[in-house]
Amino acid sequence: MTFQSLGPQLDSLLTMPGVTDILVNGYQQVWVQRSSRSLESVVSPFQSEGQLAALAQQIIGLGGRHVDQANPFADVVIDGIRVHAAIGSVGNPKTHLSIRIHRERLFGLDQLADFGMFGLRELGLFRQMLAARQNFLIAGPTGSGKTTLLRALLAECVAERVIALEDVAEIGLPTPNFVSLQTRQANIEGKGEVNLDRLVREALRMRPDRLAIGEVRGIELLTLLQAMNTGHSGAGATIHANSLADVPSRLQSIVSAGGLAGGAASTLDREGFAQSVQSAFSWVIQVNSRVVSAIGTFFIDAGGSLQVVRRDF
Repeated sequence: MTFQSLGPQLDSLLTMPGVTDILVNGYQQVWVQRSSRSLESVVSPFQSEGQLAALAQQIIGLGGRHVDQANPFADVVIDGIRVHAAIGSVGNPKTHLSIRIHRERLFGLDQLADFGMFGLRELGLFRQMLAARQNFLIAGPTGSGKTTLLRALLAECVAERVIALEDVAEIGLPTPNFVSLQTRQANIEGKGEVNLDRLVREALRMRPDRLAIGEVRGIELLTLLQAMNTGHSGAGATIHANSLADVPSRLQSIVSAGGLAGGAASTLDREGFAQSVQSAFSWVIQVNSRVVSAIGTFFIDAGGSLQVVRRDF
């Protein structure tokens, strides 16, 4: 796999055999991870904090974004490499780079089954789910394989217009009807921000066959639920959660966040929200350590609270 050059220092790390993650904690400390091994310390190729900071700004610029003292954090994807940069600021004087290399971007469902991510029963369920245009939510912790599974599921929909909405474009389907919309940070004057909620609203006007959200974590959840409950079927999304049991509280915490206190959220009580989620999503798929560890469905308990029950099929 070849990459666009990100500078000689990072190129020397990216070409290390089997490397999947590179973590730079200031110019003197660099860690790499190869496949499923533990993190290992390597000799830093950087000569100074200034050199590292300049490289971080250059890389983020290649991805069409910027980092500075006013906006010290940014994410970009360049040739299958996701880079998160946190430049030195008042909060931390060091520049930090967190780099993930997506080597499996084109894996399909059959390949993931061969790799042991799930079995033949799950494979059959996923294909039935897609054929029936059922909405699904993929849950898991960071690095668990949520996006890998979402991408493989959407890749089955080759004849459909799929619109993916992400903070950083990672899904990247090689199909002619695939449309990728990416959020945009505010400019240096604080203007021009485009968030996920805005993207969901715009995507609904673009005649999608299927909607996909890279990760739900804000007010876009309510807009997505409204869309799925008013006829937009076959949608998929991911959410950060460590287990099936954690998914309801994670969804509720999103709705209860300070930014959702007004507008539509203020008219949506706990039971109403639970009913909306249960009606919208047919399946919840839990992924841990790149394995589908459980599949469940939402239900509402006697107290009106949203819960997930594991399904054995």
